[in-house]
Amino acid sequence: MTTSNKNLFLIGMMGSWKSTVGRELSKVMDMEFVDTDDAIEEINEMKMADIFKEFGEKRFREMEKAFFIEKAKQSGQIFSTGGGIVLEEENRKVLQNNGICFFLDASHQTLFGRIHNTTKRPLLTNSENLEDRLQSIWNDRNELYKNCAHHVIMTDDLDPPQVLDEIRIK
Repeated sequence: MTTSNKNLFLIGMMGSWKSTVGRELSKVMDMEFVDTDDAIEEINEMKMADIFKEFGEKRFREMEKAFFIEKAKQSGQIFSTGGGIVLEEENRKVLQNNGICFFLDASHQTLFGRIHNTTKRPLLTNSENLEDRLQSIWNDRNELYKNCAHHVIMTDDLDPPQVLDEIRIK
């Protein structure tokens, strides 16, 4: 895959291994790695949970969109996006037009098995039934992910190195 002048976007639900795979992929491909959630935490000097608590999800989505749209104007980067990046239409246009977008898909059951730390995931923090909450978020976003993606990689039966290999052969 030749991508020196393109961005690679990894989209999908929390627990789909976007950050894990993105970090390794950036090393292998010698490209800058951008984790949008980490960058927003760094810019605000606050943890994600505190940003949600202090400003709410709507304000977070505005911050996310502003950062993402500007950062994606540069090329040669691998983005691990927040799971909700697809909720904003402008972000979806960037994903479709400013590089190659990979949807790391996984069933909500698989995601439930992978997610162990809900304190870093504000949308799950106060959930009475974590699996039901994941299912609900997955249902709301699944079609948006598919519509943005140039490639879909089902990760249920793969480990992170296998996902990385799948991306590299596309």
